[in-house]
Amino acid sequence: MKIVKKQINIEYREKKIFWLLFSLFVFFTISYGFLLNKTMMSAVSKQNIEKQITSLGSEVNSLEFDYLNLKNSITFELAMLKGFVPAPSDKFVVVDSVQKNISLSINEN
Repeated sequence: MKIVKKQINIEYREKKIFWLLFSLFVFFTISYGFLLNKTMMSAVSKQNIEKQITSLGSEVNSLEFDYLNLKNSITFELAMLKGFVPAPSDKFVVVDSVQKNISLSINEN
C-alpha cells in the first residue's frame, strides 16, 4: 500500500511539473510573438518616418531656393515702386558698459 501511495504521489508531482512547464512554454511563446510583432511594427514606422523626413527635407530645400530667388529679386527701384522711402539718417543706440549706471546715447551718422 505504501508503494502505491508513493507512486501516485510521484505521478501527481510529474503531472504538476508537466503542466507548469507547459504553461511556461505557452507564456514564453505568446510573449515572443507579441515582442516580435512590436519589433516589426517599430521597424515599419521607422521607415515611414525616414521617408517623411526625406520628403520634408526636400520641401525645405525648395522653399529656401524660392526664398533666395525672391530675396535676390528685391532692388532699390522695386522698393521705391512699392512705396518705400529711404530713411533720412541712421540712428544707433550705444550702451556704455564701463559705467555702473546704464545710460543710452543716440549717435547720428
